[in-house]
Amino acid sequence: MKKVSVIIPMYQAERYIRQCILSAVSQTYPELEILVIDDGSVDKGPAICRELAETDGRIQVLSQENRGVSAARNHGLDAAKGEYVFFLDSDDAIHPRLLEELVGRAEKWGAGLAFCGYAKMDSGQMEETLGRASDGMPPKGQEQAQDGENESAGEAATRMYSAGAQWHAADEEGTKEWFHREYTDIFSGIGGKLILQDALGEIRFDRSLANGEDTWFLYQLIQVRSVYCEDQWYYYRTHPESVTHSAGTARGRRYFECTKRIRDSEFQKGQRDHAMRWEIILADQIRRSYESLRRGGERGEAKRLRKIAAVERKHPLFGEICLSDRILFCCCFYCYPAYVILNNFVQILVKHRL
Repeated sequence: MKKVSVIIPMYQAERYIRQCILSAVSQTYPELEILVIDDGSVDKGPAICRELAETDGRIQVLSQENRGVSAARNHGLDAAKGEYVFFLDSDDAIHPRLLEELVGRAEKWGAGLAFCGYAKMDSGQMEETLGRASDGMPPKGQEQAQDGENESAGEAATRMYSAGAQWHAADEEGTKEWFHREYTDIFSGIGGKLILQDALGEIRFDRSLANGEDTWFLYQLIQVRSVYCEDQWYYYRTHPESVTHSAGTARGRRYFECTKRIRDSEFQKGQRDHAMRWEIILADQIRRSYESLRRGGERGEAKRLRKIAAVERKHPLFGEICLSDRILFCCCFYCYPAYVILNNFVQILVKHRL
């Protein structure tokens, strides 16, 4: 049985870290080492981790000065002894059978990457979902018909995961298509990804990226066979302190650096379709970043972003974006009052279309 190194970067996570680690400890796949990387926390998180480590020898607490989540994950990768590594964020949790299923499918299909869908939920929803999972029940709203009244919780869980799950496999080219088109959103986060160490090699997280470091990491990895399950077995906690809820996420020039890198890389490789996909995303991110800066009154940074927008308009792919998006982009930077009206109109149209 191959070992899985579960890497959990932690910083100021005392409210959530216990539940996170317990979801890893409770896995039905026993061959684990759980590496908690304390990134210089000054709350009670490290003490909670040490307390849990005393009850389970698979838990290791590694400490470093505060250097950011990328450095913490790299620390975990350097320390990992498992044939597989699995990434779990300190405020998230996973279903007790997830690792067993991911490893089993990766081994069956010779995949270097295995992952599943994720569900966003608040703390109350996560408590309920984890409780149902521990009883062998699917998430609320995803109940399946029972095959027998006397079925045990463990049997119910096995049946749900073996019969109900929808699995897909892809070769190297298929994985690239998943990344660039079908599952771009899922590839934006590293949480819930099981990776074969031999496939990973020397790839590490880029500490120079303030945002998008997960996506760039996975972009460097996508030349592998992969397996994916549609079921949402990774539980992503939403709360005010999470990165995706931070007002600063969509601000500043560094927000879209990862997207620009991928666009440029695919363009240079001659992969025009893929590059075009990321060009559309990039233009949208630049526009939304500028809108966020204007709303926040950050005129200095907004002025610098206008210069970036002017350069972006000269890129060969920008002229291939649909006319309506180009008009919206230009209005945002050169006639902002008109942009506000146009954007509100577009949002109304989209809402009615949905």
